[in-house]
Amino acid sequence: MPALLPGILELSRRARYLSFHAFLLDEYQRRRMPADPGSLSLFVRRREWELGLAVQRCPAACGSSPVGARKLGAFAGQSGPFPRGESVESNLGGYGLYYRTPMAEVGVVARAGTMLGDQPISIDVLRNTDRAKRLAEEFRSSVGHTRYYQRAMWTNDSLPAKLIDEYAEVACLCRLRDRVSEQQAVHEALFGSDPADEADGSDHLSAEDAPLVQRRRSVAHYLALVAGDPMVPWSHTAYREALWSPPPPRSEAHAAVAGQWAGLVAKDVWQDALCSVWSQFCRDGLAYTRKQGHDLTPGELRQIVSDMVTGPPALAADHPTADVAEALLTGALGLPDEDGNEVVVADASLEDLRWRNVRLDSATSGLVLLLELHRRTAGRTDPGWMQAAGMRSAWQPSLRKVLADLDAHLERGPTVAETLWWLVSHFVVPVHERIAYSKLPEFTFRFRWEEGLLRFYDKGMGRFPLAAIRDAPLAWLTWDLGLWTGDEPEQTGLTARGAAFVDEVLA
Repeated sequence: MPALLPGILELSRRARYLSFHAFLLDEYQRRRMPADPGSLSLFVRRREWELGLAVQRCPAACGSSPVGARKLGAFAGQSGPFPRGESVESNLGGYGLYYRTPMAEVGVVARAGTMLGDQPISIDVLRNTDRAKRLAEEFRSSVGHTRYYQRAMWTNDSLPAKLIDEYAEVACLCRLRDRVSEQQAVHEALFGSDPADEADGSDHLSAEDAPLVQRRRSVAHYLALVAGDPMVPWSHTAYREALWSPPPPRSEAHAAVAGQWAGLVAKDVWQDALCSVWSQFCRDGLAYTRKQGHDLTPGELRQIVSDMVTGPPALAADHPTADVAEALLTGALGLPDEDGNEVVVADASLEDLRWRNVRLDSATSGLVLLLELHRRTAGRTDPGWMQAAGMRSAWQPSLRKVLADLDAHLERGPTVAETLWWLVSHFVVPVHERIAYSKLPEFTFRFRWEEGLLRFYDKGMGRFPLAAIRDAPLAWLTWDLGLWTGDEPEQTGLTARGAAFVDEVLA
């Protein structure tokens, strides 16, 4: 994900936290507060607590979830006065967890240890650029008249409800949509750069910076998906399907970024296909060893894998895998859901097939999904796709390598049982052992070889989850910035600013 959407983390979801945290760092510098990490961390966590109270008491009842929401839940609904508190028990609070990295990567914050002059700085500071200072000033201008800012922010007194409610009227996360100038400052922080003569460090962003270009293109591509399907911000399924089948690209640059995101979705399809093979292998192996009362010999292991064909869909172990692939091509093979309602694989969306495979959770559903992915990606060589599909993980090869190896495997004319064995012996058993051994002394083995036998452990049979692919932060950030509008799918569409951003970046 960092390569596709640099500077935006999964939980970096609300745009106003960028101006809020810039404001906190700026106030800390202006007031010459102690330049030590512990003092700054305490300051940030306390200010996040107070903003969290305000957000949860929003007069518009917007329902926004602030940093530290779980701890705040016991207080916000009370009548006050409210105690002082700290947002989350982590260094630099929610800023440190969710917004520090993005703000550093977009070039508005210099992190502790950054060389400014001849010495490293001891705490995070706001960079001395117009772009960074404007970000802080915009939030200050919205809250500067409040009693909270003028006094309560700088004391340890309890917080009257009226004071917090006054703060909430102007500081809630939802209020960014009412403040065009602050929206523009946050937009510029995320998608702009500073003039060369403002550079104040070797890690400074420039207009030609590759992460900046990538971030702009990925967000513009997301907005193009919203324009094509208003369900994209509201439905994880619609988002995934749109990434796989996006509208026609507007330019070569757009085609490249669309290919990258399609490659990401395809990698998830491969992971879910393999996970179904893994899941049935764990279930069947554990059940067999319990029934027989001993660990698996290599021959028994091979037989268990050969028997993983009962489905659904049920396949014959000795049936040629090429015939299954041919049935997919001709529309002769279907995939049911958990209620038995079947769709023709060739006619279904890739996301529908992935969803059905997850619920069937069988080795054969995983095999069918993999073969269909192989069919739909055959011959694809566009640059964005090749880049994303060529990225390997820490433990598994790249999707391109998997599909190429599958090509070579199919050329040997394997049966279904042999293909399942190929998957288990290449991508399940050895990979799981490497991962589990790397986690010792924590014991996470579901199985491992011991004295020539494969021993299974009952450590839970759940599927491993897919990595987050940034649908929530993309939806929230672009909504906060006024790039699309609509309180429900039927009303959803790009704003004039959103459409202009897409045209600017992707034309």
